[in-house]
Amino acid sequence: MVRPLMKNKAFGALLVFTGVCAFALIVLRVVFYQFIFDPQYYPVDYGRFNFFSFFTVQSNLYVCFYLVCLGCAVFGAGRAQKIAFHPMVRLTVTTYILVTGMVYCGGIPMQMTPPLYWTDFYQCLLSVVQIVHHVVMPCLMLVLFLLPPTNQRIHLRALPLVGVYPLVYSLVSIVRGAVSDPPFYPYPFYRPDFFWTMFFGSRPLQPVQAYLLMLPMLLCGVGVFVLLALVLSLIHNNLCARLEPAV
Repeated sequence: MVRPLMKNKAFGALLVFTGVCAFALIVLRVVFYQFIFDPQYYPVDYGRFNFFSFFTVQSNLYVCFYLVCLGCAVFGAGRAQKIAFHPMVRLTVTTYILVTGMVYCGGIPMQMTPPLYWTDFYQCLLSVVQIVHHVVMPCLMLVLFLLPPTNQRIHLRALPLVGVYPLVYSLVSIVRGAVSDPPFYPYPFYRPDFFWTMFFGSRPLQPVQAYLLMLPMLLCGVGVFVLLALVLSLIHNNLCARLEPAV
């Protein structure tokens, strides 16, 4: 059974508009790309299209796609409804963007996230992108997740699937960093020396041991996605049970 809100055309138009605007913001970021040297955060120019290497951007692209699909679903598009109303699609897009927001906000006190600047057009654009990607979109998707479009439950046995994409993304990022010249790691915790320094301080880096040390940390990171998905699933299923009986 489809909720009344999912038949509100004004709501559907707002979703499509939001998704298109969010995507346009990503396009603007790429079109107006400038390299601004920063010894801590941006020491090397990897090019404008390297922007898409970040999980932040990929998860936000997923949100843009979902918002447009959900908006089209409100207007009665059958294929869009199959995508946007599917519980696992809603679960994965919400989980990924929430992790994006949590990692960003958690990295602020550790000085792992670039500061915001408002000195000129490009700096303002970068700051707006950061805020939209890491704060606005996670909050928006959480609200939408708490408004189930149907009473279809999430099957908990499917939760491990949520960790597949983050695992593949992480492995690709680690391998790319190891073989690229100059090395590029989208996030510090993909660097082999990140956890090595954390546990062994100034001891000389041992590459093989460092990568072996990364393996359990990587699995723990993927576990965070699955654990968050479990919490969201329990909330979702409880909402379905309280609002309407399952079909």
